[in-house]
Amino acid sequence: MKDFEKKFKSIQADIIDLFTDCEKSKNASIISDSWKRPEGGGGKTFVIQDGSFFDNCAVNFSSIFGSKLPKSAIGNSIVKSTRYGYQAMGVSVITHPNNPNIPTSHMNVRLFCILDKNKRIKDWWIGGGYDLTPYIIFNEDIDLWHSEAKESLRSYNKKYYDSFSQNCNDYFYIPHRKERRGVGGIFFDNTKHISIEKSIEMLAAIAQSYANSYSEIIKRRTKTSFSKEDKEFQSLRRGRYVEFNLVNDRGTAFGLQSNGRIPSILASLPLNASWKYKKDKIMELREKKLIKNINRDWNV
Repeated sequence: MKDFEKKFKSIQADIIDLFTDCEKSKNASIISDSWKRPEGGGGKTFVIQDGSFFDNCAVNFSSIFGSKLPKSAIGNSIVKSTRYGYQAMGVSVITHPNNPNIPTSHMNVRLFCILDKNKRIKDWWIGGGYDLTPYIIFNEDIDLWHSEAKESLRSYNKKYYDSFSQNCNDYFYIPHRKERRGVGGIFFDNTKHISIEKSIEMLAAIAQSYANSYSEIIKRRTKTSFSKEDKEFQSLRRGRYVEFNLVNDRGTAFGLQSNGRIPSILASLPLNASWKYKKDKIMELREKKLIKNINRDWNV
């Protein structure tokens, strides 16, 4: 288990380095917070807030123990006995850049282990993926996002991308809005790839693919200018992000149902979001155009 934890910590450290390089403001609030969980385990939460580049950014590692696996950890498809407990570990990443031309991004890689009476691994599975939520559409950025995802999975299983990208479209959907959260990417759960070691290797490759794709998008868009109207639209659309995370996201539900650390769980939310009862015509037209784009299949 310690070797697996070490790998996840390495993934977290690499992404922290990437995002620290993006944030140039000396006035940004940068917090590296190690914590322990009373029920067992702990983690480290790294946050950048109120910066020149990031409105909010969180890179969270956790490794926790429990006796009863929350239903949200496995969905409705399988039932796992946790008589002797479980251990769950992983890294979750969320970014909310200030520039509306740079999309919100999310990445998560995780390992769940069912333990036997000697606290050894009896059963296990992996999950994770990443998705992109743009506010201003750049087709070439979305194509890059999906192409990199497909390439990262090719050496593991040529069928993974088709399956995982469709899963992503289906999962990151807001039923009460009848729209997707963004333009997708990849998402998977309850998966085993050959062995636990090979599965962890695949998770590391996925995390690296996310970092490569997102850093390239940042490079392309960081100097792109934006207007006050763009910022208002970004704020309205971030409201959709909040709705999904609090109402539909299984990761958020797992954190809450497992008595997780609330500040770390809610670090995924933007600092600034808005909801308006009645939008003006400009915002309505922009939203209609955006929804048409995000509801199409961008799978490559």
